[in-house]
Amino acid sequence: MIIHVFLLPALSAVLYWISSQAFSFPLAVWGCLVPLGIALFRTSPAKGFAAGWVYGFGFWLAAVWWIRIPLSTMVGLSAWTAWGWTLVFCALSALPYAVFGFLAGKFRLFERQAGVWFAAAALAVLRTWTPQVFPGSEAHNLYGWPVLLQALDLGGAPLLLFLVYLVNFQIVRALTARGSSGSPWPALAMIGLVFVLLTSYGTWRLESMDRERQAAGPKRRITVIAVQPNVPVSVTDPAVLPEDRTNDVRTALAMTREAFRRFPHADLAVWPEIPLLYSCGGEAARDLPPLAREAGRPLLVPCASPAGDAGRSYYNSVILIDPDGRAQEEYRKLLLVPFGEYLPLERELPFLRKFFPGVMPFVPGDRGVVTYAAGSAARLIPSLCYEAVFSDHTRRFVRQGGNVLVNMADDAWFGKSPASVIHLSLALFRSVEYRIPLVRVANSGVSVFVEPTGEILPGSPTPLFQKAVSAHTLYIPRKRSPYAVWGDAFLYGLTLLSVAGLAWLCLGRGFRQERRKNSCAGPAGGDR
Repeated sequence: MIIHVFLLPALSAVLYWISSQAFSFPLAVWGCLVPLGIALFRTSPAKGFAAGWVYGFGFWLAAVWWIRIPLSTMVGLSAWTAWGWTLVFCALSALPYAVFGFLAGKFRLFERQAGVWFAAAALAVLRTWTPQVFPGSEAHNLYGWPVLLQALDLGGAPLLLFLVYLVNFQIVRALTARGSSGSPWPALAMIGLVFVLLTSYGTWRLESMDRERQAAGPKRRITVIAVQPNVPVSVTDPAVLPEDRTNDVRTALAMTREAFRRFPHADLAVWPEIPLLYSCGGEAARDLPPLAREAGRPLLVPCASPAGDAGRSYYNSVILIDPDGRAQEEYRKLLLVPFGEYLPLERELPFLRKFFPGVMPFVPGDRGVVTYAAGSAARLIPSLCYEAVFSDHTRRFVRQGGNVLVNMADDAWFGKSPASVIHLSLALFRSVEYRIPLVRVANSGVSVFVEPTGEILPGSPTPLFQKAVSAHTLYIPRKRSPYAVWGDAFLYGLTLLSVAGLAWLCLGRGFRQERRKNSCAGPAGGDR
């Protein structure tokens, strides 16, 4: 029992960890769920639930263990309390995997080919539709393999996640088919077909985009300066170099002024979020217009503005200062980080503030979608930190004409951990999904420039916890992707098929049980 309920699911979690940014063996994701699938083969519903939960807990612990760092540095919890809440988060987030394990055990999904397809669809649907604070998945570990990512422009992250699960479960089917009815060859053929389709489509899309890029004129390009001032969260943070412990807004201003001189042909400069309350109507209105007029180029800068309740709460905002020094419409962040930028249910349960004293007093924006004109053809999509990981949020801006995603983040709160690269991997999917370039500007790194194909520009990633300035040119395609038009049509279709499949399994099971009951009663029923 311990092998199937604990050891095999734990091995799957370890394989996921190996595929993650911590070890950088991403192709292991195509087999990380195989031990879990073997554990679920011919298991009971209860054991399946337990095995699924063990894997889910291990998956989330490997993926987001670092959230305990901001729970201490930002929220103000003790180290042990921060670890406790991290484990609670992992335990709750594991429930979709537990439900999947229950279904796999109840309906014996891995004993036939149709069940394998249903298993992949059901798990993708469960993972995608379950409300999530952090929408990461196994598929995001493939962010460094552009040829495998191009299918995102058809069905988004749910399509790639479904294919990852399908390959894993087909491997399980191939390994177990000899001991049950059937042959391993259909499963092996399906695995080969998935990779042929993925790589063929990916190669075609990459080559097509490269031809478009080479044929495009200068009006379809934008050159952006990314300013990484490395403003410390705490002057005692050991991750920060001694010479950077006094960095502040003046550091960013000086770096920007020098960058405009170094890169005279850049179209604009972008700042990241910084761990200081930089007022839109105060310091920003004082500091930025003279700099923009001096350079003759715009600045895109995060700032904070009061929410109109006597200074008790703020909007986390972005403003564009044009070359004439005029501030354009303020974008106010729509998606806030729970337990970081706001405290859920604080109005209903004000005592929660005693348990989470350092949660910031931000409120969601009230101005909706805002995009900014820049360069010849660019419409900038302002994206503050967390917002870039949600595809449906980005789609709203794309449908309003946005074609360059600018993600401004401050990952210094996470210390020296894989968090910044994980954050990047989630945001990078938006580039491929919508065929738009991504400029990611982070206070302490990793800042990076990403092509519409999801390819990271060579030389653009910056080091962690160092000051850096970089400028790169990105291509802006004229047309958006099918996914930008269709939205989550694939996910809706997969959901309908999963619901229909579950209904068929339930009805078929009930019919078989009723038939067995009638056959057992047989003639005896007539004698009575």
